[in-house]
Amino acid sequence: MKKKNKIIIVDDEKSVRESMEMILKDKYELLIFTRGDEILKEFQEDMADVALVDIKMPGMSGIELLKQFKTMDEDLEIIMITGYGTLNSATEAMRNGASAYVNKPFSKDKLIEIIEEKIKKREKSRKKKKRLVELENVKKSLDERTKGFYSSTVNSLLAAIHAKDGYTSIHSEQVARYALLILDACASFIKLLPEEKDIFRYLVSLHDIGKIGIPETVLGKDRKLNSQEWEIIKKHPEIGVSIVNPILNPMSALKDYICIIQDHHERYDGTGYPNGKKGDEIPLLACIISIADVYHAMRSNRPYRKALSKKETLKNLRAGRGTHFNPKILDIALKILEDYGD
Repeated sequence: MKKKNKIIIVDDEKSVRESMEMILKDKYELLIFTRGDEILKEFQEDMADVALVDIKMPGMSGIELLKQFKTMDEDLEIIMITGYGTLNSATEAMRNGASAYVNKPFSKDKLIEIIEEKIKKREKSRKKKKRLVELENVKKSLDERTKGFYSSTVNSLLAAIHAKDGYTSIHSEQVARYALLILDACASFIKLLPEEKDIFRYLVSLHDIGKIGIPETVLGKDRKLNSQEWEIIKKHPEIGVSIVNPILNPMSALKDYICIIQDHHERYDGTGYPNGKKGDEIPLLACIISIADVYHAMRSNRPYRKALSKKETLKNLRAGRGTHFNPKILDIALKILEDYGD
């Protein structure tokens, strides 16, 4: 059974407390208080997901309690409740960190809608904070000697794939170059720390490492693959994951990036492989690799066809908008590839 989200209610009016309790008790775990100083005696960080706070209370006001909450748990989502709402009080509440402002009497459906929205925001903040802690641990662990180990391991794997298939080695380097340019252009909504970008660069270089496990008769075939051979090729993302996982295993935070290898052949409409993921199920980092991968593949000479022109390649990418490729990422990538693509 899913654990209920916790909601703090602070209101001096008994009728309001009882009304909110009646509305919310079946859906949430409620922590109910009548005064600000009462809750502060018990309050601690991460005690609840959302707080519903009356603005006008005897003793400590709702605004003062809001300020106290924010010093103790900056990510707590706080919804101010008032029967005496003015523009000034709303502005002051929002300026001091309130997430929303609700007037009494409130609609049951509207109140729950706002609470659910703020719970999602709270969970997102928790995940971000956890990721930052993990990455800080990675940063501490990756001293120069450890970084050297990871770098030399990547280089060894790249050398192995180059020995087996020269095209895949060159392809991996070029895909990494394009992918980093696209990633930088997506910085407004894909925010990575410098350490994360290093991880991204390493794993993009290894996105096709699973081809080590593909027979040379299939990998180097000078004609189009038949259906049986194509099924063999489609195994390379999972082979790649099995190769790279032991390297990443000591650093749990790094395993979040395995999607770069695992999902770069998934398609936005769900017809890709290996797992048929679609839409938002496909991590954005994998969406970037997918576009960079296809662009370089089309622009390269292959035994069974000549390279496409840049104009043809960009046209083909546009044709895959919303079917093969994530539309938002593609629109950004097209501008980058028009300017910087070979």
